[in-house]
Amino acid sequence: MQAMDQDRDVNDLPTVDRSSLADRVTGLIRQAIVSGVLQAGEPIGVREVARRLGVSPTPVREALFQLRGIGLVEFLPGRVRIVAPTPKALQAAFELREALEGMAACLAAQRRTEADIERIERSAKASREAAERGDAARFRAADVDFHESIAAAAHSEQVQRYLKNALDLALTLRNLRNQRTNHSLNPPFAYMHQLIAEAIRRGDSREAERLSREHVRKVCELIGGQPPNPHDPASPPIREENHGIGVS
Repeated sequence: MQAMDQDRDVNDLPTVDRSSLADRVTGLIRQAIVSGVLQAGEPIGVREVARRLGVSPTPVREALFQLRGIGLVEFLPGRVRIVAPTPKALQAAFELREALEGMAACLAAQRRTEADIERIERSAKASREAAERGDAARFRAADVDFHESIAAAAHSEQVQRYLKNALDLALTLRNLRNQRTNHSLNPPFAYMHQLIAEAIRRGDSREAERLSREHVRKVCELIGGQPPNPHDPASPPIREENHGIGVS
């Protein structure tokens, strides 16, 4: 009878969801990469990461496979490393980001709710104020929220998911470049957030897309990459003399 009771106690224990553990580990490693704790181009030791996270190597390996699909890590012979910020990698990342950000802004102008646009405008204002003060931490938080708020306002799960991946990849590649060039803050680019927000507020989907694409190009140019699709007729250059903005 006692043995049966013990069996019943064991059977009542909840099962361990391995997929959820792998997802949590993926999220932790992803955040460490995007935030710059783990630097672009650096190798990743599976056992060392597992030790620091207090898990076995298995969920770490599963996480790295997921992150490879996003483009954040590379599998090389005998080792794994965080994607390196080469000119080719930067251009590819910003080509993807430009296409997705343009689509997100276009859809946001068509579908945004009042709550959506208020969040977008709030983030745009916060990013500009932080850039003008030279507050890198606040600017980074507001900048991320601005782009994610537009993705949310598009009301498309697919666009939001893939844009999140593209933003994380671009940000990872920018981390090391920003340290080298000291271009992590740029008030004119933060001002472009305001212009994008205004176009979305007006419901001008074409202008919102154009401004978003141009914004991505200018950021890519600033950090030393080749601007994506420079001759795209759908996205003519912004007339800087009319908007009072330029690359500083």
